[in-house]
Parts: sequence; C-alpha cells; structure tokens
Amino acid sequence: MILPSATHDVTRAEALLARLEGRRDSIRTRVDELTREIEFAKGRLAVKDEVEAFIEAVHGSASRRSLSAFETLLTALVQEVLPGEKPVALELSTERGLASLDICVRRPDGSLEDVLEDNGGALTNVIGMALRLIAVVKADVARFLALDEADCWIAPERVSSFYTVLEDGAARLGVQCLAVSHHDLSQFSGKFHIARIAGEPATGVEVLSSDTGQLWDDAQPGLRFIRLVNVQAYTDATLHLGPGVNALIGPNNRGKSTFIRALRAVFYGEARDSLVRAGAKSAIVEIGVAGKRLLRFTRQPRRSPVNIWSLHEPDGSVVEAQGMRYETGGRNVPDWVADLIRIRKVEDLDVHIAHQKFPVFLLGETPSRRSAVLSIGQEAGYIRDMLVIHRERCRRDNDLVRNGERELIALSETLDGLTELEELKGRLSAARKQAERIAMEAAGLERLQKHATQLAATRRRLRSAEARARITEMLPPAERLADLTRAVERARERERIGRQVLQLGRDLKRAQARLNALHGLPEAVPTLENTASAQNILKRMNDLHAASRIAESRMLQVDEGLKSLQAEMARLVEETGGLCPTCGSPVKPETLLDHHTHSPTERLTA
Repeated sequence: MILPSATHDVTRAEALLARLEGRRDSIRTRVDELTREIEFAKGRLAVKDEVEAFIEAVHGSASRRSLSAFETLLTALVQEVLPGEKPVALELSTERGLASLDICVRRPDGSLEDVLEDNGGALTNVIGMALRLIAVVKADVARFLALDEADCWIAPERVSSFYTVLEDGAARLGVQCLAVSHHDLSQFSGKFHIARIAGEPATGVEVLSSDTGQLWDDAQPGLRFIRLVNVQAYTDATLHLGPGVNALIGPNNRGKSTFIRALRAVFYGEARDSLVRAGAKSAIVEIGVAGKRLLRFTRQPRRSPVNIWSLHEPDGSVVEAQGMRYETGGRNVPDWVADLIRIRKVEDLDVHIAHQKFPVFLLGETPSRRSAVLSIGQEAGYIRDMLVIHRERCRRDNDLVRNGERELIALSETLDGLTELEELKGRLSAARKQAERIAMEAAGLERLQKHATQLAATRRRLRSAEARARITEMLPPAERLADLTRAVERARERERIGRQVLQLGRDLKRAQARLNALHGLPEAVPTLENTASAQNILKRMNDLHAASRIAESRMLQVDEGLKSLQAEMARLVEETGGLCPTCGSPVKPETLLDHHTHSPTERLTA
C-alpha cells in the first residue's frame, strides 16, 4: 500500500531532521566553548611577559630566602660550638640544569673558603652534624639520627657546647638521637638518657641502661630499644632509648660502635658474617618500634636465606596484614622495612646512621647531591618548571588561537547551511499531519472493502437460501414424507431380511449337498448305534426347508414393496427437478434419502 510507505518516509525524514538539529546544537555549543577558550588564550597571551617577569622575581626571592635562612642557622650553630669562627656562606648555582650547592665560610674580606678543604676538623664536625639534622627533616624520612664519635675532632673544652647544640636542635626539630662517644656526657646535660658500656670483649660486654618505657606513647614514632643477641662482643644486651637525645658512652674498643653496625645492618643491609659472635650460629638484632611491635633481624652464616627481617606483634607472632606476611629473607632490605620505619638512605647517602670511619657528611659530595639531599634549591627547580609550563601553555594558546579561529570559520559556515532546519521542520510537521489524514482515510477504505466482501458473501448465501426455499415449496406434505420415510425403513428391513435369506440359502445348499452325499451311501451301511446326531441334522434340514420357504415368501413381498417405493421416489425426484428438497444438490431416486452421497456443489458455493 502507499500509506505505510509514506508514513515510513515521513518517520525517516523526522529522524534525519532530529540528527541535523542535534548536530546544529552541538556545533553551537562547540562555537560557544571555542569562543571562550580563544578569549581566555588571548587574555593569557596578553600578559605573557608580565607572568614571566613575575616568575623570575619569585625565583630570585625564593632562592635568597632559602639560602639566607640556612646560612643564619649554620652560622649560629658553628659559633655556638666554636666562638669566633667565620660565618657560613651558601652559594647556589646551576650545574647541567640541576641546582648545585657550595658550602663555604666567608672571610672578613668577603672571599670564600671551602669548609672541607680549607678548614679544620672541628668546623667540619659541627657543620656535618647540622647538615644531618637538616637532611633528616627536609628529606621527609624518619626523624632519627645516630652519630658515632661525631665529637672526635672537637676540642674537649668545646664538647659540651657541641652536645648542647645537638640537644637543642633535636628538641626543636623533634629528632630522636643516639650519640656514641668516649666522653662522659653525663656531666654536660641532665636531659640526656645515658647508657654505659661495662665489661671486656673477651669475657662479654654489658650495657647498663635504665628502662625508658614510661617516656613513650604507644603510637609515638621512634626506636624504643636495641637488643643484641650473639652480636660480636654481646651475648645478650639491651640499649634502651628515649624520645630525645640518648648517649652510649664508654672507653674505646669496648663495642660501642657495634650498635651502629647493627643499625646499619638492619636498615642499610650492611651485614657480614663477622657480625655473629664467635661460636654462635646466628646473630639477632631486635628493635622496639611503635605499637609495642618488634622488628627482628637475623644473620645466619652458611644458610639460606642468610638474612631474615621480620616484624612481630607484642605476643611474638609475625605480623600479617592485608594479605601480607611481614617476614622476608635475602640480602637486600625489604621495602616494607623502609616503608614502616622510614629509615632509609637518601640519594644513596646514609643520612640517619653515621659511619665512624667516614664522619664527614655531605661535604665531600658533589654540589648537586648536596642540593638534592638538603632540598635546597628545589624551589628554584620548581620555579623553573613553572616557567617551562608557562611557556608551553603560551605555545598551546598560540596554537589554540590560530587553529580555533579557523575552526570557528568552518563551524560558522556549517551553521549557515543549517539555517533552513526550522522551515524544514514546519514542512515536515505538515507532511506528518497529511500522512495521518491519509492513514485515517485508508483505514476507512479498508473497512469499506471488508464490508463489500462480506456483502458479496451474504448475497451468495441469500441466493442459495432462495433456491432452497423454492425447492422446499415444491416438497410434498409432511404426511407424504413421513410415509416415504417409513417406506424407506421397510425397504431397509427387507434388505436386512434379504441378506438373512441369502445366508439361509447358502446354508440350505450346504445341507442339500450333505443330504445328497448321504443318499449316495450304500444301503448296507451298518446300523448306527447312536442316531441322535443324524436325527438332529435331519431336523435341522427340515427347519431350514421351512425357513427358506417363509423367507422366499417374505422376499417376494419385499420386492413388491421396493418396486412401489422406487416408483414413488422416482416420481418425487421428477417433481423436484432432480434436486434434493433439503440441500438443493442433484440426486437420484436411489440416493434421495442418503445425504452423504449428494453432490458438494452447494457446500462449495457457500
């Protein structure tokens, strides 16, 4: 039909129009967004030079403030320990794109001297200790510092000042310190937690240390104690530590530095078999940490793994959290040790735990490493990054303005081509209404066609009914039809009787054949002892003779009745024009009363 095709075309046109409207709206949105972006880009480009000048000014200001603060701090520490010493000067420069820091002292004439190469060990000791404190704070690691004979180049009369500065700096910065020294530091400050070495290495060395558990909060970070089991001269010794400055004092060559070696083994992985006490199978270092947990390190020579790190709960069980068991073997320090305790090397430098044989910290490193470890000059790097980002953004803004304006022109041309959408929308709405009217008229036409078909069928049935009515008018009265029906029933009864007579005739013939067979028997047949069976047969034959005569008589009567009935039915068929009076089908006299044998013409036309 035309209607579904027209409706489908209108629907497709509406869908296409909707897509075009969506495209037009998206283009308008893009034009608005692009216009704003171009305006912002032009605004940023307009102040490009001012922004660069501001960043450069910030760069210089940040460098001057950072250097000035560190120079003031280091100078104050140096002059506290070494009165009259020259002030510290820091020179920040750039080396291969990296911030580089030179640490010097300034002469009265303004010239500079290198701290390490041009000055004595006392100044080096003081500045090295101060640099460690700064690095521990600036590197965002655990605030713990272990110094092994850091006062070795300090004059005896200035040792007290050295540790006063250490105590004051640790308190201000919140750094836990362990200072190993052969000086009796108890005479310098009453705030130190003092532990002493007693005994001889040959017979066993002990640590005399008071318990510091009452000084700690369970969640407070820091090392509670260091326990050595079969570590060099120690069979089992515990060094208790407080939150502030702790001192381990004793004569030289008594094993004070063994605790420093133990810490370096645990946190830096610097362990050798010589750490194990002679005659023992393994050496154990246990460190108390926050939450009453225990960090254990085991060195077991000639076994695999040679080193084992494990973290234990207060009940001694290994800590398991988030599907991880905190027990690891190998030669390298597990990552979880550094992550939990946060004592690690910074830029591959041992910031937390000083080595006795290398007391100079950072002064012998390259200027760029000094800057990286102390985070001095990093602000300059950040500002340079800001400048690079700003210039990159300006480049992108130029590209945005250039490409965006071209895109705006193309989008505007596209929008110009879509200005007729509203007019098309009106036309399409009118087409939709017309299609709906056509659909309604087509539906009415379809109903009329159905009614016409039904009317034609009704006319055919009416003609058939009229034909039946005419035939019905020609039928004989009801009494006559009843007589005919009774006659037919009698004929059927005669037919049944005839079939019985035929069967009796066949039986009679069989009996006659038997009788003839009996007559053909010789006369001298012996007398039968039991003639009951023969008598029964004879009686049965006589009965059959009588029945056959009766049947022949009734057959004659039936034949007479059938002839009369057939004549009557032939007359009736002739009167109805050879059609059945009930269904109008062509019939014969012998099939008049059997409707199943009539012609199906009437049923087909209906």
